[in-house]
Amino acid sequence: MKSILGPLSVKRTRSKKKKIKTLILPDGYLCRIRLVPWIPVEDRYVWLVSLAVSKSNRQINDWMNKRKNRRTRLLSQKMTGKVGPLVQSFAVNQLRKWVDEHPEGDSITFKCESVEAEKQFRIWKLYFARKCNPKWTVIEEDLAFYFYKYKTLKYK
Repeated sequence: MKSILGPLSVKRTRSKKKKIKTLILPDGYLCRIRLVPWIPVEDRYVWLVSLAVSKSNRQINDWMNKRKNRRTRLLSQKMTGKVGPLVQSFAVNQLRKWVDEHPEGDSITFKCESVEAEKQFRIWKLYFARKCNPKWTVIEEDLAFYFYKYKTLKYK
């Protein structure tokens, strides 16, 4: 968050840039996790987390940008890679960092969109129940998780 000081007032601006982190996996696979502003709510945002694994950089970009082509359909229909625990641990660690960096008043939504979405949802649900902040809300019908970072009150 940047502060812009004026002569009579203080105005705060927020970056709407997406954040992307890539991990190169064994056998030439790429794992990419991204955080993008999804829904604007007044002067705050609901951010969406996406996770993809593929051999092709272009295929991941097409899937994340929701292009309607063969590469996107193929990534949405098949599982790739055999390094599931490594991918999940990478995603968890990156998500933790983004929650800490996140401005107060915004929220993060993580939707399970893999080919085996129910299996991914069960894994993440166990993780959030055991090791994560209890402020994460589980949305069973959408196979998603929601986190709202509350503003801290300062007493005078």
